[in-house]
Amino acid sequence: MTAICLGRQHLFAACLLAQGFLVFGLVVAARAGVAASTVVAGLAACFVPYAIALKLTRDLFSRARAERVALAGLFVFGLAFVFAPPVLSDDVYRFLWEGRVWLEGFNPYALAPADPALSDLRDDIWIPINNKPLASVYPPLSQALFVLIGLLGGGVRAAKLLALIAQAVTTIAVSRISNDSRAALALALNPLLLSEGALNGHLDVLTGLALLVAAWSLSRHRIVQAAIATCIAVGLKAVGVIMLPLFARRPAAFSAVAVVSALALAPLVAFRPLADAASGPAQFAARWRGNESIYAVIEWMSVQVFEESVAITVARAGVVGVVLAVGAIAVAKRTPPVRAARILVWTTLLLSPQVHPWYLAWLLPIEVASGGIAGLVWSASVLCAYAPLDHWLSEGVWEMPIALRVAEYSLVTAALVIEGRRSTIQNRINS
Repeated sequence: MTAICLGRQHLFAACLLAQGFLVFGLVVAARAGVAASTVVAGLAACFVPYAIALKLTRDLFSRARAERVALAGLFVFGLAFVFAPPVLSDDVYRFLWEGRVWLEGFNPYALAPADPALSDLRDDIWIPINNKPLASVYPPLSQALFVLIGLLGGGVRAAKLLALIAQAVTTIAVSRISNDSRAALALALNPLLLSEGALNGHLDVLTGLALLVAAWSLSRHRIVQAAIATCIAVGLKAVGVIMLPLFARRPAAFSAVAVVSALALAPLVAFRPLADAASGPAQFAARWRGNESIYAVIEWMSVQVFEESVAITVARAGVVGVVLAVGAIAVAKRTPPVRAARILVWTTLLLSPQVHPWYLAWLLPIEVASGGIAGLVWSASVLCAYAPLDHWLSEGVWEMPIALRVAEYSLVTAALVIEGRRSTIQNRINS
């Protein structure tokens, strides 16, 4: 047994070295200016040693040791990505810009990057910002993080380093909440989270952490803590409102969270009417779509009945209604909060008209903490969403091949089915 364990440890170390080799190769390639598709292919390759390493570590390490190994790997790989350019997304430049706008005494909810009033601030950070005519879509707590990045120097690396720290904090939290010793490794070494945080500068993992803490706190009947975590989630990304139905049996907490959430989201529409063509939230709500799955079917069905402009509104309102219904059913059935939160996040993502790869950072902390595997499969298959990136960068055209979208969601569906069958079998064994 000792020899077998030692062999597994050596193989695990080899997997870490293989993933490290790929990561450092990607950093060199990105700095050399290779095509974005090459970087995506390298990230996809990283999932091979990552998956093998997770398979090997069952009962191989104690939770404390696994956490130390995970954090070590996270910072080695993550710090390498910090020094590479954000080749897969230009969102980080928007973050830096909006932080600077606040520090200069202006309001990014009222003034879009293209506004002449901000012309004196334009520099190398302003040039790569996308959708310059649109005002901000980020809630106040995200804006506070952008200001913090500005206070730390306002550079791309400062944003990416903050994202890396956020992933480390989330890894520790998930490790302490989960009963699985592999949880820390699953989250810390996940190639998608590493690339979206340390490489691209997205901070969405903090939203995922807040959603997990809210659900876990509800499961421990720590209502005040759950309410605070939910409000933090909403303050970071509007998706946090999906947790509101889980407070339905606690009227005081429900009311408090609802009021704070409304106040947190009010700035998105307070400085520009929602229907304003330059309103970022209005454009996102009415126009943004890409890499969607079930939503495409819902919108197609709506178009068969209504005029296109009305059909889009009907489809998106229908999606909101379904999410609320799922939350109501979870409350009515007294579904355990962590499981209910996981179902709500899955439902939101599968019904969303827009699923950027970094949105999976909302799901993965809950997924890993609850022992799910389908989300980890999705974190690999969602790289298909980057397929049009080369064409976008060269021609300004974004066209997602339907075959790749089918491949992405076929893998996700298969993972969900397999996971469901395993859960059913386990429940029968336990009963």
